[in-house]
Amino acid sequence: MKRIQDIEKLSAEDLLTIGADETVPVPEDLHVSLPRRTATWGIAAAAALLIGLGGWGIAHRPAALQDTFDDPYLAYAAVEQALGQMSRSVQSAALKIDEAENLIDKYNYWK
Repeated sequence: MKRIQDIEKLSAEDLLTIGADETVPVPEDLHVSLPRRTATWGIAAAAALLIGLGGWGIAHRPAALQDTFDDPYLAYAAVEQALGQMSRSVQSAALKIDEAENLIDKYNYWK
């Protein structure tokens, strides 16, 4: 049996060749257990995402509203800083979603 690191280094052609090899035994009940696991992982991923977003919202709630700025340049700088922080948070979440999708794609490939 290969390690996951070795499998990840294989090219798509190598994986297709291995998949087409009919001498590899496949358990008879393999197709029965996969859909339940996929649904379970999907539900778990959605729950984790909702909990994470909820926790982020609670942690980043402002304690009190600040007064407006008299200087428009300072106001612009504050808006730019807030949007930059939000952008970094969204990019971080998008990377985590991409990682999860890659894992799901790898799993679905072997269905």
